[in-house]
Amino acid sequence: MNSNLVYYYCNVSTALAVLREKEIWMTDIRNLNDLNELTGVYNMFFGLLEEYDAERGRVLSPLFDIARQPGAIQLYERPTKVHSYYVACFSKNQDSVSQWVSFADDGHGLAIGFDENQLIAASEAEGLEYHAISYVREDDIKLHIPEIYESLLRLADKSGRTLMDVTMGRLKEIFESGAYFKTHHYRSENEKRVIYEYPRTVTDLPDGWEVKKIKAYAKKNMINTCVPLAFPASAIKAVITGPKYQKNFNELEMALEVLGYKVSDITILESTSGYR
Repeated sequence: MNSNLVYYYCNVSTALAVLREKEIWMTDIRNLNDLNELTGVYNMFFGLLEEYDAERGRVLSPLFDIARQPGAIQLYERPTKVHSYYVACFSKNQDSVSQWVSFADDGHGLAIGFDENQLIAASEAEGLEYHAISYVREDDIKLHIPEIYESLLRLADKSGRTLMDVTMGRLKEIFESGAYFKTHHYRSENEKRVIYEYPRTVTDLPDGWEVKKIKAYAKKNMINTCVPLAFPASAIKAVITGPKYQKNFNELEMALEVLGYKVSDITILESTSGYR
């Protein structure tokens, strides 16, 4: 199997739409499955900072009164009315049980293998990024806590909101955005993602690639928005069927041909994870 692949795990309906339309929907990062998508590293930081402060007499209680308010950290990371990041998420893992369970209909779906070199080439266009997620450990954060804590002590007479402004400003100098960082708990995802900051104009994309206009769609009990990212058929190099997918490779090969793919250029495999 080509090692220069990344995999888009999804249910069968989504897989068919991706293959038929030759586009992936970049989703507002605030609407991804992980509720801590933008704030996980920041939440970890505030938890560790509060422990550090408790050992020193709880001097910064007004700061934590603000930080604990529902949605406060997310608003500081990406205010509601600020244009969001739209992302498409991939994994370097070809056959991951956690990915099947979380993103591919409990193993009934597919993992579509994309040529990573093509994604990298597309991301070299103005306005589009392709990043490996960095996974942050508690020890990574603890390195910065003493210095930040000392700077906050000099402001201890200020309001909790002022302390929050200063803390988040300093923290974002270190961990720029939740779009690029996750806590170490997600390390097994081995995630890479395409990132688009709406409504920037994307220019000079390679042939077959296009960032389309924003659109609305229904998801369960919500109406969300997405930005379709069109790709050439040559970007798909593999299709992996999930451990619970109803196997019929002849049908899958025929479907790929009907959808305009050159089947001889695509590797079709079934999961060997044994997950049932």
